[in-house]
Amino acid sequence: MVYLIEMVRAWKGSDDRQGGFRMFMQQDWLMRQIEMMTAAIARLLLGKEPDESGMDAAFGQERSDELDRKLIALLHDGRLGEAEDLLFFQLDEMGADRGILAAAIDFYQRVNELTDDELEAQGFSRSELWEGLGEVVERCGLSIPGFWDER
Repeated sequence: MVYLIEMVRAWKGSDDRQGGFRMFMQQDWLMRQIEMMTAAIARLLLGKEPDESGMDAAFGQERSDELDRKLIALLHDGRLGEAEDLLFFQLDEMGADRGILAAAIDFYQRVNELTDDELEAQGFSRSELWEGLGEVVERCGLSIPGFWDER
């Protein structure tokens, strides 16, 4: 329902209605890509299969609990940029262990659930989320052919 409301707002608020609709479709496509890629990484690398209860149940104790709590608190405080910075700091300092990778996947899943307006209010776009997820993949030493190849 939220997607439909955003689509109507984009279309109604645009002088170029085709352009507004096209932009909405692009953002929706990126949202789906992020959703599918985080689930694929969880399945392939962590051996976890998300079910109806989502990524939380799939990860269980895999996540770094302290990091996870900090990321969630920053997100709730509307400090997405700081949360992403903390995630990358932890990747640099601690290396890409399973707990940090699980926290990163969970982080991008949660952020991807924000509306485009909520992301924009924090200075982010879906394409920046996609790039951030690609950076995590790269820092973990992973290669997924066909995705983020231009890095």
